[in-house]
Amino acid sequence: MARKKRKYVPKVKGIPISVEIHEKNGMELCETWDDVYCTSSVVEFDDADRPVAIASGGLQFDSSDDYSCSDASLGITIDMEDWVGLPDDTYNDYGCSTLSTSTSPEPRNLTAITRSPAPTSMGMLEPWKEFLLAHFSEAIAPEMVIIDDCFNGWRHMILPLAWSHEIVMDSVLAVSAFHIYGRAVVEPIVNPDRLYARAITQLLARKDLADLDQEMRQLIVLAIVVLLVSVMVNGMSDFPIVFQMLESAINAVGGEELIAKGGDVGSFLLRQIRKMRVYAAPLISQAAGIHAILYHADESFDCLYYYYGLYPGRVSTFDLLVDLRQQAFKIYLHRVLAGKSNVSSSDSERLIESYKETLESFPKESFGEHCLIWPTFIAALECRNPEQQSFFEQFLTRQYQRNRFVNLLRALELLRNVWSQDGAENGVNWPALIPDLRVFIM
Repeated sequence: MARKKRKYVPKVKGIPISVEIHEKNGMELCETWDDVYCTSSVVEFDDADRPVAIASGGLQFDSSDDYSCSDASLGITIDMEDWVGLPDDTYNDYGCSTLSTSTSPEPRNLTAITRSPAPTSMGMLEPWKEFLLAHFSEAIAPEMVIIDDCFNGWRHMILPLAWSHEIVMDSVLAVSAFHIYGRAVVEPIVNPDRLYARAITQLLARKDLADLDQEMRQLIVLAIVVLLVSVMVNGMSDFPIVFQMLESAINAVGGEELIAKGGDVGSFLLRQIRKMRVYAAPLISQAAGIHAILYHADESFDCLYYYYGLYPGRVSTFDLLVDLRQQAFKIYLHRVLAGKSNVSSSDSERLIESYKETLESFPKESFGEHCLIWPTFIAALECRNPEQQSFFEQFLTRQYQRNRFVNLLRALELLRNVWSQDGAENGVNWPALIPDLRVFIM
């Protein structure tokens, strides 16, 4: 039985860290890593125990003594307790209930984690941390790659790094905790918002990247990439903020060229960044979407091309994945470049029917199907035929039933809203609407 914890009165106020977001071509940008910490608004962990976006595009760090909070979107009502200034191995540091030994969760199969021995400097992890790492290995890592095999860097690179580097560990724990929270039928013992807040705090503490060695810079970029997965898993509106942090960090460490020189981890990171950038850009702004698709679409296929040499017998399936993504790019550009008044309904119907036929040729529930969420979301937004809309809705619903990522629920909500507005001759200008969602669809 969990004992009731005492009310905590914070002894140390948070240090205000400021944020400046620059507007350029309709897209919010941070010019440098330090721009994430400049002067327009104060960064604070707000009502949900985590950074939140405010009107100026920044984060806020609440330095007041009132830490009572509620996040309606996640169904959380909590009190901020002593996670500030506590040792890293305390349960309270992560918003965990204090449980007796008999009620502690047993870790699941840890085979994927224990292939690499735990660093002696970390010793044995608490069972709840091992459980979350195992959950990341089993439920998150497979969703991030085309084929879940021994080359899955989300398992075989990120998890060993999490064992030995706290900054990566905190991000991984946050992803798993959010995913479990979204599926739990009882209150989980780990508060995901506090894990997320702690991960952000770790990054803020290392904002001066110029003073860090190359390994730590790489780990910071990696931790932000993992945090992007957390906002995808829980559908939070922090997505633009985290994405801006990633772009700023990439610039601060010397760009993609230096990341690529970081060995196997650097190559893995670069593939993920290039894929995420093109998926994320249309969700940031139309200007960003056009630029990313026109100038970075080819490199976004690096993750796909990586598998061509590993699985030559499955090239036909990889080609289908490439084709469907290219069709989605074409659908987006067709809508956003033509403008609402010049969109040909017959051209749109032809593009959507072609996409639907290609998707139908893809074996249902075969490997790689989960990589078609973003392309299908884009095609569905342009779709005006009720029968086709039902087809796309069923596809995306099936993906949610499999992975339980909340971003898919938000995507489906937007789709239904767009479809309900489709009374004009040229359809809805949906590329202008999707940035308002502030959710990472991938």
